[in-house]
Amino acid sequence: MSYSVPLERQADWQPPDKFALVEPQVYRAAFPTPQSFEYLRLLGLRTILNLSQELPMRAVISQFEEMGAELNNVGLRVWTHPRCPPISNELVKAALQVLLDRSCHPILLMSSSGTHQLGTIVGCLRRLQRWSHGTIFDEYRSFAAPSPRLFCEQFIELWDTDLLEPPPNPPAWFDAQQQMLSADLSEWRELQGGAAAKPSASSAYFRVSGQLVSGGVTTTVADEDDGD
Repeated sequence: MSYSVPLERQADWQPPDKFALVEPQVYRAAFPTPQSFEYLRLLGLRTILNLSQELPMRAVISQFEEMGAELNNVGLRVWTHPRCPPISNELVKAALQVLLDRSCHPILLMSSSGTHQLGTIVGCLRRLQRWSHGTIFDEYRSFAAPSPRLFCEQFIELWDTDLLEPPPNPPAWFDAQQQMLSADLSEWRELQGGAAAKPSASSAYFRVSGQLVSGGVTTTVADEDDGD
C-alpha cells in the first residue's frame, strides 16, 4: 500500500511517541495520537500488535481500520484475570510468533507507554538474534529512561529461547541472521576439533566485567594451563 502527501503537508508528519525502527518493516511506538496518523500512513502497515492490557482510543482504532491494518490485541488476549502479570512467557511467545511471521509485515509493535512491555518483547527478540546482554539492556534503557524496571531486564536475561519454535515463515532479515549464526557455530566447532571437543581444549576466554541485572552474579576469569 502506498500513500502520498502533498509537499505543503509534509511538515505535519509527526511520528508517535517512542517511535523507532526495530528491523526492516518492524516498527515500535507508544499508542499513537491523531497527530501521528499521517506519518503512520506512510508505513503501509499491515499489522498492529498491541501488547498492552488496554485498548487505544476509538479514534486510533478507526484510523487503523481506515489504513487497512489488522489490530491484534495480543496483550488483552493473554490477560485472563486481574492477577495476570503484564509480562509473561505467554505474551512473549504470542507476540514473537506474530512478529516473526513475514506475512504480517509491515508491522507496528505498540503499548500504552511504548516502554516496558514493548521493550521486553524487543529484548527477547534480541536474545533470539544472539545480541549481547549489555547491548540488549542498553536498547531497553534508552526507551525506558528515566525509570527502567529491573523486572523487565531480569525477564529478558532469564527468558528461555527454547520456548519459541522456529517460525515457519520468517522475515528475510531474521532468516539471514540465523543462517549466519549457524555457519559461525559450525566453523567454531571445526576449529575446536568437532562438536564433541572437550571444553578444556578451548583457547577462547570470556571475562565477565561485572554484574548485569541478576542478583548473585559473580565475576570470574577462566584460566587454562597450556603447559608453557
